[in-house]
Amino acid sequence: MIRFYWRYTFAFCLKQKLYIIASSLISIAIFFFFPKFLPYFKINHTQKIGIIGKYSSSTLPSDILQLISSGLTAINDDGSVKPGLASSWEKSSDNREYTFSLKPGIFWHDKKPITAFDINYNFNDVATSAIDNQTIKFTLKEPFPPFPIIVAKPIFKNGLIGTGNHAVNNIKFNGQIIEKLDLTGNLSFRFYPNEKTAKTAFQLGELDEIRGISNFDELEKWKNVKITPEINYHQFVAIFLDTQNPKFSSKSLRQALSYAIKDRWEPTALGPISPKSWAYNKDVKPYNYDLVNATTLLKKAVGDDNTAVNEIELSTIPSLLNTAESIKSDWAQLGIEVKIKVIRDFDQGFEALLISQDIPPDPDQYFLWHSTQSGNISHYKSPKVDKLLEEGRKTENQEKRKEIYFDFQKSLIEDSPAIFLYYPTTYNISRK
Repeated sequence: MIRFYWRYTFAFCLKQKLYIIASSLISIAIFFFFPKFLPYFKINHTQKIGIIGKYSSSTLPSDILQLISSGLTAINDDGSVKPGLASSWEKSSDNREYTFSLKPGIFWHDKKPITAFDINYNFNDVATSAIDNQTIKFTLKEPFPPFPIIVAKPIFKNGLIGTGNHAVNNIKFNGQIIEKLDLTGNLSFRFYPNEKTAKTAFQLGELDEIRGISNFDELEKWKNVKITPEINYHQFVAIFLDTQNPKFSSKSLRQALSYAIKDRWEPTALGPISPKSWAYNKDVKPYNYDLVNATTLLKKAVGDDNTAVNEIELSTIPSLLNTAESIKSDWAQLGIEVKIKVIRDFDQGFEALLISQDIPPDPDQYFLWHSTQSGNISHYKSPKVDKLLEEGRKTENQEKRKEIYFDFQKSLIEDSPAIFLYYPTTYNISRK
């Protein structure tokens, strides 16, 4: 029987050898070359994207919101304003009224035309009135030149029904927190509480991409993984000093701490305004590493006996621990011991706080640095800076505003209520 089957198989292969050889060559060609041509075939593959963080419908990242809808205006990279859903706008002679004209032929995702009566930004201190279907007016209590930037926020109705290129197909919640958001155009966003769980999902093949992670560690060694760095010029990393703490009341001491930092990360942040902004001032004090100057300033602040500042508690978040360790090493050269404290939120008190801070698209930073504002976490007080911030948000002429904010940056950085370090780099992970 064995001889029979052997002879039968041999005879069959001999008779069909051309077909067998041809099919073998085709199979080999498909195995090696088809993957290279696969991207050219239009296959409706859903792109599954991992996002780090806990978000509700009202707190989704702006880049996702802008996929779903648009605002009356849009913002250029330099912070200037361009038309969005509105084709144009006018302001009154007293600069308190803004009237926007909507572009014709714009529809919500439910196919209904958008009208001025649909628009509701829920402003507390701005009166809103729809003049007709295409015209809406906002009345402010006092002039506020950055107002056109405020209405760049995407608008929605009945939840997440918007006007953008992608509509919501499905949304999955865990309580108020979004776990998954599916959009038209084969986009699916999956949300993870931390980078570790997102990386695990990527490794298991549940994700095609992860956006905005701070550390790619072992993923760099994986085959067919693409790592794309992205500098975020809409944030800066800084050490905020509690200026009302007697330890940091001296400007000389704060400057000494700044000069003592040796590791100047790239790209270096010189101040609180983005280098992309029309109001950015590059000619401010840079605080390049200078240990001799730092030592001199420290002695000026506390005298030859520096026991008053021999220890600093530096609070930070887990993702900035490496930066905190570097600062600890640098300040040790001044004879200052640093105790690093890991925190989860910013509501607790601090001596020095190492965090990243969002940069507003407009140079108006009244909320962040004016002495009366809760956003002024350094408790910084400067009559000069207060006056500049008050003038900046009331001045209409952009060139005059630019002069004001140039002066604001110089004054703030000279006083050093915060030590500006760098613009953070995040990484997008995808498959090749």
